Amino acid sequence: MRFSVWPLAPQPWADTLALATKADAGFWRCVYVQDHFTPESGGPQEILESTALLAALAATTTRIRLAPLVLSMTHRHPAVLANWAVTVDRTSNGRLTLGLGAGWQLNEHEQYGLALGRPGERVDRFAEGLTVLDGLLNKPTTTFAGHYYQLSAAECEPKPVQSPLPLLIGAAQPRMLRLTARYASQWNQWSLPGGFSATSQMLDAACEQEGRDPSAIWRSTQALTMVTDSPASEVRAEAMAKQLPFPMIYGTPDRIADQAARWRDEGVDEMIIPDYLLPPGSARLDTYDALAEALAPLA
Repeated sequence: MRFSVWPLAPQPWADTLALATKADAGFWRCVYVQDHFTPESGGPQEILESTALLAALAATTTRIRLAPLVLSMTHRHPAVLANWAVTVDRTSNGRLTLGLGAGWQLNEHEQYGLALGRPGERVDRFAEGLTVLDGLLNKPTTTFAGHYYQLSAAECEPKPVQSPLPLLIGAAQPRMLRLTARYASQWNQWSLPGGFSATSQMLDAACEQEGRDPSAIWRSTQALTMVTDSPASEVRAEAMAKQLPFPMIYGTPDRIADQAARWRDEGVDEMIIPDYLLPPGSARLDTYDALAEALAPLA
C-alpha cells in the first residue's frame, strides 16, 4: 500500500511548496491538487489554478509523482488538456498522472459562465473528451466529430515521456466506472474504511464488460483526516464527522493506520491524506511526519 499527500487549494503557495518538498524527500508517493476556481460555499478564498500549480511543482520537485484530483472536463477543452499534460509530463521527467472527472461544482460554473449540464450530459461530454485525449496523446493525428468536440487531423507533438500517460478517473456511478474500465490505469473515489469494496466490485464488473483485467487498475481513496490528541479533540472530531459532506476519519496516528489497514484489506492500493483538517504551518508538516511513521508498516 502507498500513501500520498493532498494540499487543498485555499492556501499560500509557500505552504503547498513546503509540503511538496517534504513529500519529495521520502515516504510519500504523490502530491495531488484539486481543480476548483472558487470555494463551494462560504466567503472568498485564495485558490491557485491547478494546472499552473502542477507545472510549478514539476519544476521544484525531483522524485514524487504529481496529479490533479481531478481536472474537470468542463473547465478546459481536451486538446488544451492534452498539450498541457505532455508539457508537464516532460518537464517533470515522466512524473505526471492525468486525473480527470466530469465536473460537479455548480457555483463556479455559474460564476464563470461555463456549461455544466445535467449529470447525463456531463458524462456524455466526458466520454467525448476521453476519446479526444486518447487520440491526441497516442496517435499521430486525431479526427473527431462529436456533439461537444470536433477535431480535424489534429496533432499533439511531442508525445508524453510515459507511454501511455497514466490516466486517473474519479468515479462512482456505473457509466463513469465503465469509462474508467475502458480508459484509465488508475481510479479514485471518496470512501470510509469498510465502504470502499462495494464500488470497487462495480469497477471489477465494468472491467469484465470491457475485457479488461481488473487488477490492471490502481485504486486510491481518501477521507478528510483529523489527528486527535485529547478527549476534547475526539469529541470535536466526532461532531464534525457527522456534519461534513465528505467522509472523515479521525484519531491518533496509530488509529488512522488501523483504518488504513482496513482499506488495504478491501483492495486499496493508495491512501491519500488531505490536509484540510490538519493544523497549519510547521505543525502540519509534523503531523504528516507522525502519520508517515504510523503508516510505514503498511507500505
